[in-house]
This record gives sequence, structure tokens and C-alpha cells, in this order.
Amino acid sequence: MRQTAARLNRAWLTVLGILLLLAGLGVLLIGTGLLAPAARAVGLGLSRPTASNHLFGAATAGAFALTWVVLLTALVAVVVGLLGLAWLIAQVPRSNEAKPFRLHDDARTGLTRCAPSVLSDAVEAQVKALPGVQNASAVLRGTSTSPDLTLKVTASDRTDLSRLLASIQNTVAADLAGALDTKLRRLGVQLEVDTAKTKTNQITI
Repeated sequence: MRQTAARLNRAWLTVLGILLLLAGLGVLLIGTGLLAPAARAVGLGLSRPTASNHLFGAATAGAFALTWVVLLTALVAVVVGLLGLAWLIAQVPRSNEAKPFRLHDDARTGLTRCAPSVLSDAVEAQVKALPGVQNASAVLRGTSTSPDLTLKVTASDRTDLSRLLASIQNTVAADLAGALDTKLRRLGVQLEVDTAKTKTNQITI
């Protein structure tokens, strides 16, 4: 029922994966000495490191003796830390319920605003009235012209699940689409079967 940052995670993991792959490839080329000829061709004195070479040379130590280099490094660290914190906060699941629907675009002919919770409550009541349904919750997302309905339905183990899903699609979703005078962009149903009152852990679909 709640949305997570799956798309954001895929995007950032792809970027980090590409950066780490490039960094690993660069280290591999430097370590094997394959990058030295190309570096010399562009005027860089890059050679294969040996066991006696220091990881950071005198030039690096001299650079960090400059105030602006230290400040720039600190700034980059703060930016990376804030990005990491924002990414961590984005992992918190959110319902992302839609904002109040404007059912008429032209204010000159009248403007009707409807809270999504009013419609989702009506959908929940309609789903709970279906045979075999023990509980239901609904979240309405999107806009009035492109609504997105997500349902979590708990049914008894004796419920005909295919008939229940058909009733949700053909009756509940259709009624909501008729009330909004548009087609649903997406209908998602999370169906759970309550087996608490049965002695077996199997159901028949």
C-alpha cells in the first residue's frame, strides 16, 4: 500500500555501479601498466606503481596544505553526506495520497474540489460489502484525470478469488471511474487470504 523509493534506488545504484566500474577499470589499467603509453602520449608522466611507491606523494601533501583545497574537500564531503542523508530519508515508505481533486477545470462554470480520502472511504466500504471480504483499505493517487487506485483486500479462505478480483475490477473500479468521469490509469490489488480459522495452511484458487 505504501510506496518506496525503488526507482530512485535503481537510478542511484546504476550511477554508483558505473562509477565504481570505471574506477576499477582505471586502477586495473594503471596497475598493469597498460595506461602508461596513453598517458605519455598526452604528456602525462604516469607509470606503473611499484612496491616502494607511496600511495600519496609530496604533491598531494602540498595540495592539502592550501586552504582552498581543504575547504573544497570539506564542501564535497558535506554535499556527499547530504545526498546520502536524503537518499536514506527517501527509503521511508509513504502513502503519497493524491492532492484534492479538481473535478472541473474551468472555474467560470463552477469548481468542485473533492478530497481523495472521501473517494477512498467509499471504495473501501464498497469492497468490504463484497462476499468473502473481511477487510479492505484503499489509497487513491494521481490526478482527477489520471487516477491511480491501490487496494489491500483481506478475504476468507473460502472466497472465490477470481470472482472477487473480477468484482473489484468490473464494479468497484468501474464505479470510481464513473464518479471521476475518466478511466483509471492503474488498478493495483494486494490480496491476502485469512487462514486463521482453518486447520490447514492450503487454499484453493
